[in-house]
Amino acid sequence: MKIALCTTTIHVPHALKLMRKCSGEVRFFVAFDKKTPSEIYAIADGDTKMLPEAIQSDWKCSEALGWNTIARRNIAFLEALKWGADVIYSWDNDNLNVDTQHFENIGSRFEYRRGELNSAGTWMYAGGEPKLFNGIKISGPNGWFDPGSLLIPQTRHRGIPWSHRNVNHAGPVTDVKIGVVAGLVIGDPDIDAVTRMEHRPDIGGVHLLGQTGIVVDPHTWTVFNSQNTAVIRELIPAWFMMSGVGRHDDIYASLIVQRVARERNLHVHFGPPFTYQQRNEHNLITDLRREIDGMENVAVLAELLDHIPLPGKSVIEDTRTIYSTLEHCDWLPDEAIYAAHKWLDDCESVL
Repeated sequence: MKIALCTTTIHVPHALKLMRKCSGEVRFFVAFDKKTPSEIYAIADGDTKMLPEAIQSDWKCSEALGWNTIARRNIAFLEALKWGADVIYSWDNDNLNVDTQHFENIGSRFEYRRGELNSAGTWMYAGGEPKLFNGIKISGPNGWFDPGSLLIPQTRHRGIPWSHRNVNHAGPVTDVKIGVVAGLVIGDPDIDAVTRMEHRPDIGGVHLLGQTGIVVDPHTWTVFNSQNTAVIRELIPAWFMMSGVGRHDDIYASLIVQRVARERNLHVHFGPPFTYQQRNEHNLITDLRREIDGMENVAVLAELLDHIPLPGKSVIEDTRTIYSTLEHCDWLPDEAIYAAHKWLDDCESVL
């Protein structure tokens, strides 16, 4: 299995040195931003592809993404697809792996063998079917599951609607396929600015179910971010980090991925690999301002996605249908929709 670690940064990502100590067939893709320091080349090696502005401009979506935004990570995704990645792992450079089995933990959840997409957009496995998950599936009677409930102490994950109260049902499940592996984060987790201001939780452990890993019912909404998350090649066109939507770029993307994955009965997995986040410095007031629109609209987006009929012919076509519908949402900026269609053009060129 070929795994691609993708990131963008305005710092020198020294934590990549730790990632290189992990076993597995992994290639690293680092998309530069306007603020990326030139010192970043000092950590380059044969397994790392640096993506300065000149290389990024070859992609149709590049200028539409804007600069000084996490949306530059989309370029790293495209370069990883072109390389032939089976799994794309999105990573933030303030996340530290806690053991050397990091990529093995990802691979063991997927175990996808090399293959190719057929004309219908379905992943064909050259070496047989992937490993199927047997274990516990979580569903939310009120429609949502908060992965922060798997942390000790529990805390609300960024992007979970404020009206949500965490009530979950756990049941057995066998022989299901996984499309997303969202690793849990200890230390300073991914929470919204209000929770961080009020509680500043220090996560010291993971619930037993988080340690063993669980999957979420495809008809229960959840959220995952882009700091310690792996997605299979087939679903990448749906995993677009929107520009112009503040700090819900990856949260909105997680909802769209889930909607497309639901058509293919692919599940989201929460559990290993774990990372420890030593969070880069943030201005919490600025973070809060950039979260307000998402806090208002994340549940609105989920409900809208529930009611969009998808053709099911390919992930790209399904995702185009979604963004064509979202063109009528006055709370999404036009540049986000425009960039998404350009992104899908680029995905078509490499898939």
